[in-house]
Amino acid sequence: MACRVGITTDPEERKRYWQSRYRSLRNWRIVGQYNSKTKAQQEETRLARLWGCEASPGGAGPEYAVWYVYAFEHDGY
Repeated sequence: MACRVGITTDPEERKRYWQSRYRSLRNWRIVGQYNSKTKAQQEETRLARLWGCEASPGGAGPEYAVWYVYAFEHDGY
């Protein structure tokens, strides 16, 4: 089973996106909340390494906003 960690300012939209990519998505969870993109990105990178998950650092969005770090598992399809 594979896993992914990411960041977003809109968890519901991001979950819908990943559900459209991975029919096997499960165990979606918010694992942290941060007031800057930089802090959220640091936590995404740390957790991806710790848990051996996929992550894609970067992306659009304001530096200062409520950023959520999320994680989920999938079977790769």
